[in-house]
Amino acid sequence: MVLSDTTLCGVPKFLKEAETYQIRAIVGLRFGHKTYIAKNTKEIKALFKIYSSGNTDELEKNFQYIEQPPIYFLPGQEEYFKALCDYFGKTPENLSTVEDFVKLKSSIIGDFQYDLHSNQILYRPEEDIISKLVENEREYTERLKYEVEIIRKFGFEDYFYTIKRIVDIARENDIEIGPGRGSVVGSLLAYRMGITKINPIKYDLLFERFLNEGRKDYPDIDLDVEDVHRQKLLKLLKREFKSVYNISAFATMPEKILKEFDNLAQYLSDIPVQRTTHAAGVIISMDEIEAPVVPQTETLEWDMRDLEGLGFVKFDILGLKTLTILKELRSSSEFKDKNLYEYIDSLILTDEGRKTFKYISAGFTDNIFQLDSGIAKQVVRDLKPNSFNELVLSISINRPGPLKSGVTKEIRQFKNRKINRFNIPLLSETYGFPIYQEQVMKIAMELAGLNSVQADELRKAIAKKDMSKIRETYGELKRKLTELYGEEGSELSKLILALGEYAFNKSHAVAYAHITYFMSYFKTNNPKRFYDVYLKYDTTILQTAIYNLQAMGYCVLPPKLRFSGAERVEKAEDYHLPLYVVPGISLERAYLLGQRIFKNFEDFIENSNLQLSNIEALIKIGVFDPMFESRRKAIQKLRSVRSGMNPEVVRIGGKLFGKVVQKEEVKVEDDWERTQMEHDVLSISITPPTKVENHLAPYSLAYSLGLPFGVHVSVRAGFGTDGKSVFKAHIPDGDYTLIYPDTYEVGKVKIEYILDEPPTKSEISRSSSSKGFERIILPNGKIIENARPIKNSFKSVFLKDVS
Repeated sequence: MVLSDTTLCGVPKFLKEAETYQIRAIVGLRFGHKTYIAKNTKEIKALFKIYSSGNTDELEKNFQYIEQPPIYFLPGQEEYFKALCDYFGKTPENLSTVEDFVKLKSSIIGDFQYDLHSNQILYRPEEDIISKLVENEREYTERLKYEVEIIRKFGFEDYFYTIKRIVDIARENDIEIGPGRGSVVGSLLAYRMGITKINPIKYDLLFERFLNEGRKDYPDIDLDVEDVHRQKLLKLLKREFKSVYNISAFATMPEKILKEFDNLAQYLSDIPVQRTTHAAGVIISMDEIEAPVVPQTETLEWDMRDLEGLGFVKFDILGLKTLTILKELRSSSEFKDKNLYEYIDSLILTDEGRKTFKYISAGFTDNIFQLDSGIAKQVVRDLKPNSFNELVLSISINRPGPLKSGVTKEIRQFKNRKINRFNIPLLSETYGFPIYQEQVMKIAMELAGLNSVQADELRKAIAKKDMSKIRETYGELKRKLTELYGEEGSELSKLILALGEYAFNKSHAVAYAHITYFMSYFKTNNPKRFYDVYLKYDTTILQTAIYNLQAMGYCVLPPKLRFSGAERVEKAEDYHLPLYVVPGISLERAYLLGQRIFKNFEDFIENSNLQLSNIEALIKIGVFDPMFESRRKAIQKLRSVRSGMNPEVVRIGGKLFGKVVQKEEVKVEDDWERTQMEHDVLSISITPPTKVENHLAPYSLAYSLGLPFGVHVSVRAGFGTDGKSVFKAHIPDGDYTLIYPDTYEVGKVKIEYILDEPPTKSEISRSSSSKGFERIILPNGKIIENARPIKNSFKSVFLKDVS
């Protein structure tokens, strides 16, 4: 069978399938009406080079060919072929059938054996760094020796050296690398080599979760890098290594379209229809890689599965926006010259550090790495983390599964009662619940006497709900736990099975919890700076930024420009939106405008180098409000200056030459019109459309916490406001009471919060108003007036009949 394709993306799969079905496979590349044949390994590698270069003229000189249109489908597959033609909207012009090839005679002779195994060469320095690290280790000598022994047994040293070289190149060029990602954070060697930033011994992390003697392939050491410099890092790597290539990925038909093909859908679902690029993976080699490259790109033709099947090792370098933001926040703070990852223990003990946990525990976690979701807010409100270990736990169960299973509420109850579910030391950090994969493995190894390979296999099987291969191992675990702890041990073995699919990688959680805490620290203690930086890299969070700042007591104002003699006194609670949130104004332009002092409005028009539409946008969001009583007048002024027509000169000229020129009156717009202007530009408004007195919770607080608080609002022209925040409201104009997010009652109504369990002291928030518009009803019927709950699971109701 001859593969006749216009690309080489299917070669590995074709050869593998041919081997499975014991078919003689011949690889060809179709160009025009000819299929050029590779007769052996040497020729197929030459074919790769010609294809990659795009120099197709070389095909005729170097390869024999078959002049026969290809077969697009085998007997019984015509229906699938027609379905694909329908999907692509075209049908090949020349088609052959199997019968056509029965008559075909070819003079091409070859062995048609192809060795495509990887020729990738990884980096190895002249100095034996690993041996030197072992020699110099003073704290954890045995642990490091053990890890190195395993790594050397599998020959993974060069893999570690290559990763280290990537990290070193990044650091040498001031490119931020994350603290670690995944199970590699459990490796002391990775920490000592500078690949990770987290000491695994400090957090009792397990090396065997990363690598044990049962491993058959390379371990995964993925790297997070600040996203704005990922491409820069790849360019630097290309200077260091001979080959650095992206990896192809292939998309299949969208599920929605597949459904239209009914009984053909399952077959068609595996057929690639579009090439994309792997989001993070690259292939790196010290020598030229013998694999085809997509012409005029730096992307290999083959996908990850094919490359790994041939023995290639990929390196995942993932761009992470949070690292970009965190790097800038740190560089402009008192921690500029500190290693935050080593300083975290001291930071947590400060007043600012404790305040950070208070905000996290309330669910004030919008735009916080790993906790920016409704589920995360529920988790942290249940767990109320007040230590780093509890933050790690919160991140580990921040998923729909654990929340649905009720484990978060159970942990909350055990924490409040200050007891553990199971009194086993290995589970003490998680209130007696087996939450971490490492805990499951340690229980298997230290209590049940299983080796690391068996423990890892047990972990994987439980996670996949596939007990068929490890039934005997699990039985041994259950027997040993029952022998040690009686009925409690038996119950624990059942819980391990029940929670196993939700068990999380502690090493990963520990590393990411550091980033989570630092982001929350900066948001809590310097929110203005936090959002200035965040909005630089992501303006899609503008609405969230405004509401969160308002919830923290800030008055959000339009961007600020500087004019001669017009400096205004700023209040500490004022926050001016940065200029770069305005569409059409780049970071660079915003910076230049912020540095200048303009004489007046006309000077700004002439020398800002902004388009008329950009200046008009600035007028609409209120930037020039201190200079004009009306935004309409400012727009009129802008247009007259740009057109060169001075309205006053025109009026005087009219008098001189006897013409009557009507003075154009510009009405001062209403507040709701300003609200609309701002929304037209920013898709969010900061000017309330009308006035209202709110005796309930601020709208911004309900939004930020995602809780069903009552809010007194007024609606005008499709916009609602509580007097401070503005939101879209598609209801008639008037005064309402809102139960966030979208339940309204006409008029100013009282709100009752009905709790299904007693709140802790920290879960009661006192109202700023003492007029009795909101109250908490406890499970025992007692009432807490002028208060609202900061917790999960309560019911909010209108009290229309209460005066």
